[in-house]
Amino acid sequence: MSTPTPLLIGPSSPILAHPSTVILDASWLYKPDPPTRNAQSEFRARHLPGARFWSLDDVSEPHPQGFILMLPSPERFAEFAGRHGIKRETHVVVYDTDGVFAAPRTVWTFKVYGHEKVSLIDGGLPRAIAEGVPLESGDAKPFEPTTYPIPTLKPNVVAEYPLIQSISSSLSSPSPSSPSPSPSSPYILLDARPSGSFAGEASDPRSGHIPGARNLPFPDLVKPAPSGYLSLLSGEEFKEKLSEVVGKEQVDDVLKGKKQVVDTCGGGLSAAIIWVALQSIGVESVLYDESWSGYSQREGAVIVQGSE
Repeated sequence: MSTPTPLLIGPSSPILAHPSTVILDASWLYKPDPPTRNAQSEFRARHLPGARFWSLDDVSEPHPQGFILMLPSPERFAEFAGRHGIKRETHVVVYDTDGVFAAPRTVWTFKVYGHEKVSLIDGGLPRAIAEGVPLESGDAKPFEPTTYPIPTLKPNVVAEYPLIQSISSSLSSPSPSSPSPSPSSPYILLDARPSGSFAGEASDPRSGHIPGARNLPFPDLVKPAPSGYLSLLSGEEFKEKLSEVVGKEQVDDVLKGKKQVVDTCGGGLSAAIIWVALQSIGVESVLYDESWSGYSQREGAVIVQGSE
């Protein structure tokens, strides 16, 4: 019997030294400060031994409306996986330079294309530094590209706009003060954006959120370690946080498979942090790939402002 692939590992895990492992730095900088910061340049400055840089900008599928970080087509995914020397049997280990921010998106991408041997370094590069893991600099070490077979997207893993419309219409809070979605809906829609963006406090008139969505800001899903790096909440801590947002009864229904969670955010990146947190407690969720960047531009899309 094969050993299950761990979802979360540390930067000192023996998995990283196995010859069949490929380590990917999947860092992506949101509003870099200063603007001259560049994720690939930072990879060259320091990275985990043997790591290869996985560019989210390059692998993402170009969108006619300019949405960024879209799920690549099966053909595009296979091309990039092969370009990085990955085979179907490769154990892919992903990390980023923030601790837990961009890397979950790449873990999700591999998973939805059926590549089950993929793990996230919880705490990322900051944890590796804190634990004294030796680092390398310069370009990635030479490796042989592969021919990765074109995969098939798993069913019911990516939400499209029509489904979001249907979910939204099924969700209505019983009262403005209730923390729970409608108990009759089979869905829970979680938005990972910061509370100000969710509430529509930005100057953009299209700011706000999808009707029926509940706000679970991605910074609430991580915690600082004593040495300063950020890692995911434990399973029990996450369940408690989720209960604060949707209510314990709804969480119990999620754990029993009676409710389907759909994850959304600004552009599909931080929604994957909710996705990986749910994975860590054994829950499969669906990710709305275009998220708010797409929804808010849809003609006729209903936008709600305020915290509820």
